[in-house]
Amino acid sequence: MRIAIFTLMRLGPSLAYAIASIFVVSIPLLESHPSRASAWWLHMTILPVMREPIYLLLAVPGVGIWSATVLLMLASIFGIRVAMQPQRHHRSGFIHAHIALIATGLSMGRAAVAQAGLSDFALPQFQRGDWSFLPLSYSPLGTFLFISVFLACISCHLTVIKRAISA
Repeated sequence: MRIAIFTLMRLGPSLAYAIASIFVVSIPLLESHPSRASAWWLHMTILPVMREPIYLLLAVPGVGIWSATVLLMLASIFGIRVAMQPQRHHRSGFIHAHIALIATGLSMGRAAVAQAGLSDFALPQFQRGDWSFLPLSYSPLGTFLFISVFLACISCHLTVIKRAISA
């Protein structure tokens, strides 16, 4: 039972990467079917959770929508392998989980300071913003995702401490 719980905890980052890849796929889906309510629902459900990390990833030169989707799916599949065989992938699992934690934390932090409609010549004490509605504080998906990735990081830290004590 304990092994199953730790395995589920280590699957949190894979879930984060899979949800990010679904968000990336929702962008061309929304572009090709702008009148579909289901395309808007999918995009707007995941938007507050994955907006910042995905836009940062897409801002990297040479990374397009489809290459980002493949990259995120590979990261998700790698995370499943890490979760199933944690004894073989100590450092990789640690890095994998903490990158996902930084990405979900970035989303939560940016959603807390989101503003709408400031221009380039606004007062310097205000941050530039956009018109996206980011209700992360009311997003059960964002809360669940952050907690699951945080638990995976704790699991990685417990593994590192256990290995340090036994060495």
